[in-house]
Amino acid sequence: MIFRFFLLVLFLSFAELYILVYVASKTGFLLTFSLCLLTGIVGGAMVRSQGLSTLNKIQKSLASGQLPAREIVSGLILLVTGTLLLTPGFITDVAAFLFLVPPVRDLVSAILIRYFQGRIVVMGGSYRNGRHRRPEPKSGPQNMIIDVEPLESEEVD
Repeated sequence: MIFRFFLLVLFLSFAELYILVYVASKTGFLLTFSLCLLTGIVGGAMVRSQGLSTLNKIQKSLASGQLPAREIVSGLILLVTGTLLLTPGFITDVAAFLFLVPPVRDLVSAILIRYFQGRIVVMGGSYRNGRHRRPEPKSGPQNMIIDVEPLESEEVD
């Protein structure tokens, strides 16, 4: 898995470098640099705006007692989008701008939720009406819950 990721990053880096050099040879270094800078600034503003909107949706879902799974995944996709925009190059910028289109992001969110749904085990209490309820312990040693809260630190003079 790590080797595949390494190969992907290596291939993407060479592809980005090749395209940047090609575009710079056709249009000039200053225009290519300006395009990379402009896509980063515009994309960053769009990620910020959509990220705040997603955060608002998460808060509304939590206030109504619902689990905001789709909104959380959408927020993670926006985090990846911001990272792609920080990477100089046109391939990552195109991918990032695709993720900024809400229907595309919703589709990717649905695919990711479906993929991870069977792989996630939820443990703990429930969240209703804006308050966290502690879980009721179940019988049996494998279902024992140990709740530990940190001690408040005492100041030493």
